[in-house]
Amino acid sequence: MKKAAAENFAGKSKAANYFADNRALSGTLYFDETALLFVPRNTEAQKNNVCILYNEIKAIETFRTLGFIANGMMLLTKKGKQHRFAVNNRKAVIAFLDNKRQV
Repeated sequence: MKKAAAENFAGKSKAANYFADNRALSGTLYFDETALLFVPRNTEAQKNNVCILYNEIKAIETFRTLGFIANGMMLLTKKGKQHRFAVNNRKAVIAFLDNKRQV
């Protein structure tokens, strides 16, 4: 059976949370052809914008937020930095990121 093509998130955005400094920042993940960008909703927290080039992603792992919600994904960069997000439909997002980081 042929595997379905991954959804293309390039040019799209998704609501997400980013976990930094023991707190969750609510915001938006923006996807383009080469990178993802997280922008917090709170203008005071916008110094915490996070940009990750797809080709810098070494590994993607899943986790459960609050210990039971299956929406967490952790991106590990080639430089060893961990970025933790909570995002709905994480399987589709991970499939897109896996496809982009292997290009």
